[in-house]
Amino acid sequence: MPIEVLEHYNMTSMTLEFRRECTQSNLLESMTCPTARVMESNNNSKNRKPDMQYTHLLRLQQDKADVVRARTEWNFKQKHQ
Repeated sequence: MPIEVLEHYNMTSMTLEFRRECTQSNLLESMTCPTARVMESNNNSKNRKPDMQYTHLLRLQQDKADVVRARTEWNFKQKHQ
């Protein structure tokens, strides 16, 4: 994750999808990319959409087979007044 996201956003949701197992000797590749930026001005927290969404992938380096796919949702940290 970009450091700016970790500093200014709270993760509000994570969905993991396990595809296969790996062993201690497997080399993995880790990838993350933003999939959406969905800012909504409605302050109703029940219906509030995430400010950002990211897709994450862990895959085997050798044959590029997926090990884990994930999606995270992030909301901007509210400053305490």
